[in-house]
Formats: sequence, structure tokens, C-alpha cells
Amino acid sequence: MRATSFTIAMACSLAFSGAQAATFCAWKIPNDDKRWINLTVVQYIDVGDEDVRIAFGGGNLGSGYDIRIPTKSREDGAKILKAMQDASKQCDR
Repeated sequence: MRATSFTIAMACSLAFSGAQAATFCAWKIPNDDKRWINLTVVQYIDVGDEDVRIAFGGGNLGSGYDIRIPTKSREDGAKILKAMQDASKQCDR
């Protein structure tokens, strides 16, 4: 079962992590040496028991991209989310 309220709260936390948000904030996708995500265009993050799903890019809902990062537990997903938050805070400095 997915934690919808957790997802929304954490996505808002990433979006409003500082008074002035960076225009570009690169975050490396775990276990992927070729791809990075610009955190400023993340639309939502869904932390589940088996994966973390991130929707990003695109101007209209559904017009962007999404990735799935497999996890062993919801706690592993929370760690990924924390890493994204930490990166976002660094970019906003």
C-alpha cells in the first residue's frame, strides 16, 4: 500500500525547501551511472514498500517522465527521499 499523504508532504517539502529555490539541481539516480534528475522539475515522489517512483519534467501532468527505483523496504525508500532533500537543500544555498 502506498503512503499518499507522505508522498504529497515530502514532495511539498522538496519544492519549498528554501526562500529562493535553485533553477537547476542535479541529483544522481542511485545505481545508475548515466542518469541524473533535475530536482526543480520533480512533480511528485511516491515512496512504497518495493520502490520509489519519481515523476519529473514536462509542463502538463502526464507529459513528463518517470523513473522507478527498486527498494527492499519503505525505510530504504525514505533514505532515497532524504538524499533528495539533502541535495535540494545544498542547491538552494
